[in-house]
Amino acid sequence: MLRPLLFAVAFTLFGTCWSFGQDVKNDPQQGKSVRFEGKEAGDRRELVPGIFFRWCPAGTFTMGSPQTEPGRSDNEDQVSVTLTKGYWLGETEVTQGQWQKSMGTTPWSWKGRENERAGDNYAASNISHDVAVKFCTKLTNEERTSGRLTQSWKYSMPTEAQWEYACRAGTTTRFSFGDDETYLNEYEWFTKNAWDIGDTFAHEVGLKKPNPWGFRDMHGNVREWCADWYDDLQGGQDPEGPSTGSDRVNRGGGLHSDACDCRSARRRLNSSDLVYSLNLGFRLAVVQE
Repeated sequence: MLRPLLFAVAFTLFGTCWSFGQDVKNDPQQGKSVRFEGKEAGDRRELVPGIFFRWCPAGTFTMGSPQTEPGRSDNEDQVSVTLTKGYWLGETEVTQGQWQKSMGTTPWSWKGRENERAGDNYAASNISHDVAVKFCTKLTNEERTSGRLTQSWKYSMPTEAQWEYACRAGTTTRFSFGDDETYLNEYEWFTKNAWDIGDTFAHEVGLKKPNPWGFRDMHGNVREWCADWYDDLQGGQDPEGPSTGSDRVNRGGGLHSDACDCRSARRRLNSSDLVYSLNLGFRLAVVQE
């Protein structure tokens, strides 16, 4: 009786130690993770204190819009895209509080903007692509130093393909909630429930309904910079756009966008050094180097 009992105790202790070792090894907060990836689409994780992300698994989807889609633009010709690596994307747009904590500036406030709203949970706006890149670089260095981020991952803006993949969240309709734009008020801040009634400021994030993967405010509030230089839509594996250009892509609707400009496929371009636009912000991605 004693030998089986000792064996059982030893097995239990070994299993406990092995499990603990696995938990530590797989803990992204220790910066040692071999399981930094999520398990399924929409998995939620607080990768930076106070900033939540959702997991986007590798997959294939159709980017752009069909010729028959109401409100489409000529720059939305459909292409097939395969994303070979999963990535994390911010559940919401970067907020004023998150921006100030890292950068110590308030770009959304300037003379003549008496109607602007300030607060930690309001979307950060009036941010150029160039300065957003600096934010991402600074955050990457800070998080690697803290041990919360491995050297093989970095913070950045999403590529245009990564942005639309997350926005669609498995859907093929005009919006992530369907084709009927009359429901947009439940999901986003746009011209009818913001600009047209005098609320001409970036709103608090996360107050509207999420898409199927848990992302919020992708169809409205502020338009969001992507990493790509602007060009025709590129298909294939992990497209990143051209290597140089004169304008950067931005996606999603804004607080003075009409419903057709809030569609999943809607794309725009602006100079990367554009600053004074209360309608421009961005969303953080965490991608493999």
